[in-house]
Amino acid sequence: MNLTPDVVVAYKTLMTKPKENGLENIPSLDECFAPAEEARAKHLLYEDYIKLIGKPVPKVIFYIVMDELHSTVKAPDGNLGWKLKIK
Repeated sequence: MNLTPDVVVAYKTLMTKPKENGLENIPSLDECFAPAEEARAKHLLYEDYIKLIGKPVPKVIFYIVMDELHSTVKAPDGNLGWKLKIK
């Protein structure tokens, strides 16, 4: 896969507005995640997301999109993460 700005925009659109783009069975990021008091490591949230939607999304794309939408902070385990939890 070539990682271009157009590819990132396309994935972001599909991840944030899946139903508007013909993906009726996939929840949007807003439907998947809720704010949390404590940060969770990015790789763990990625695994949670993939399990929830049941479709492959390149990890680098997930990280780029989520970094655009949420502030990165250090999780208690020392990894970078976001203050989010799966709904």
